[in-house]
Amino acid sequence: MKRLLYVTALCCSCIKGGAEEPTPFTVWSGWNHTWEMLSHRVSLIRVKATSDSTAESGILGGDWSTGATWSDSVGYRIHSQTISSHQLSAQQGETILTIGPEGTASTMVDIDGFDADLVLLSGFEITTDIEQPDEYPSDYDPALGYTSRGFGMSVSLNPNGNVDVQGSVRWGPRDRDDMNAALAVAESQLTIWWTAISGIEEEHGFHMVKGQELAHDPPYSEQNGLREDLPWSGTGIAGISNFDLRLYDTDGGDGGDYLRSFGIEMVPSPDASVPNSISAEILTSSALELGTMSMNIEAQTVWIPLETSINSIAVDSLEGIHDIGVHTVSDISGS
Repeated sequence: MKRLLYVTALCCSCIKGGAEEPTPFTVWSGWNHTWEMLSHRVSLIRVKATSDSTAESGILGGDWSTGATWSDSVGYRIHSQTISSHQLSAQQGETILTIGPEGTASTMVDIDGFDADLVLLSGFEITTDIEQPDEYPSDYDPALGYTSRGFGMSVSLNPNGNVDVQGSVRWGPRDRDDMNAALAVAESQLTIWWTAISGIEEEHGFHMVKGQELAHDPPYSEQNGLREDLPWSGTGIAGISNFDLRLYDTDGGDGGDYLRSFGIEMVPSPDASVPNSISAEILTSSALELGTMSMNIEAQTVWIPLETSINSIAVDSLEGIHDIGVHTVSDISGS
């Protein structure tokens, strides 16, 4: 049986720089989803930056989020910067990976001769509601999702100038025998959106690697994310080329857990100056906490200095609450 069931990629037409009226493009600088009431299985996570001061946000847990047993809503924060520049041009892409029990998949995308200097993430979607292999048990619906050990993704330019795309979606058993049997053979779909950028004259990277044991004093343990100050200066745009949010049993077991809050964020400044910090988390605090868990965070971020006197940079930090499902959110929607 194939574990990487299929890989597809779609690149939109190149956005030409240097024209009298440059076409804008958007750089994503992170997100956070936090369930309002309880922690849940992961069935769907979706976040995507767009270039019209909106974003896409989506989430589903198991039947304790959908209303079948209980219902919940989610708080979101999504950050991006939209750039209009004669200096820069961009090409956008979409890559779809099918990930099996091994937890990882990768592919290469040909960007058709576009002379990229850098490629950054624009968003992603994880979904478990896909066709499953023959050995998948009939008594568990994949749309209910699974307990998580974290997820991550990476985009980078290879020596041939094309885009290497990697993704990981990791599940681990917990307290449901039917779910545990299913996740041992389950396949999930990870869609990664990315933006390749040409014309960059200067860039600075920052590599975050941090971890900690999560507090375990239920109900609703006081758990906190991780944060680091950013060393950059000036005005410009901040992006993410890879991140990995890892959750694991503190005692060394292979268990997953129900997620309450997760994301990685660089909150852009309204005047396009450097974000103060990068923060990230994958937390499990809830009314009932089954596992004693730890988290490890790794991320590679990039700062591209740009003069705002000759480049237009519009900053969007969208925040609100919405019900389950996929929503288009904006600074005036609040939902």
